[in-house]
Amino acid sequence: MVRYSYRKFDVQGKGFLSEVGNQMDIFSMKCFLSVARYQNLSMAAKEVFISQPAMSQKINMMEKEMGVKLLKRSRHKVEMTEAGKLVQEKFTQIVADYENVMIQAQKLHAEGKNHLAIGYHGPVEWANIHQRIREFHQQYPDIEVDVHIGGWGQLTQMLLGGRIDVFFSEKREIEEIATIESVYLFRDYSAVAVSKTNPLNQYQMVAPESLNGQKIVMSNNSDAEKTLRAINIGLTEAGLDMENAKFVDKYETGIAMASAGMGVTPIPRSFKIKGHESVAYVDIDSERMYLDFVLAWQKGNDNPNIHLYKEFCQKQDWTSSEK
Repeated sequence: MVRYSYRKFDVQGKGFLSEVGNQMDIFSMKCFLSVARYQNLSMAAKEVFISQPAMSQKINMMEKEMGVKLLKRSRHKVEMTEAGKLVQEKFTQIVADYENVMIQAQKLHAEGKNHLAIGYHGPVEWANIHQRIREFHQQYPDIEVDVHIGGWGQLTQMLLGGRIDVFFSEKREIEEIATIESVYLFRDYSAVAVSKTNPLNQYQMVAPESLNGQKIVMSNNSDAEKTLRAINIGLTEAGLDMENAKFVDKYETGIAMASAGMGVTPIPRSFKIKGHESVAYVDIDSERMYLDFVLAWQKGNDNPNIHLYKEFCQKQDWTSSEK
């Protein structure tokens, strides 16, 4: 992680006083700038894909480390103190300098290279992606392809930061971000992962009410709150007991618990792994629970390979991903 040293402020916010050994990371600076821009902790937290309590904790730690109050808090909004305004000015410049340096470094690194960085969320075999990327590389063997797997929120930040060129996202996670463009690929419905000793294992598809009495275990998608909310609503409307669901930090943890017979784990059908040794998959017969997958890229990214990959993806048959 790239970190910047900062200088301590006096209470009046008149300027830097002395060099200190503490370090402030770029993400924390971006969090503070988001609060300054929105003057609202909740809205700022959503912009950087963290919870409001986490945002409050970050600001409190900054104030404690600097020894000054940066915000005036009221019931409905926050305002900058004089020290806060100075911090905002300095952080804005530091973040801009960092992003410019990163872009220049990436351009130097990519000089003379034909490169495309692709991101996606899910198991390695998601939507037969490995085969699709192999086919793309066979069509364009001169393009060097990097693949990144992460959460949708994490990948969104990587896209905005220029660290990846494209990624497969759930539509709701990126549709309100003005600097991101996307193309629709397919609608994915739901299944559950169950232990092979679970009686549901004998079925290919069940009605939602067949899951009554089953303990629901699923990933909390902590960095993709919009998608999590939509999934919860869909599962609840379909009749699943989400009030007593157990949420875990990682998708893999949910699958492990399902394998151990500790519950059933709702997943998109595209997350099913053919021939999985420990779990079976049973589709849920309901159209209330779905995810819309898109290919997303950042406006202004002049990498010509983005257009090639978009055209490639649009020609692919994604219907097999929904089964």
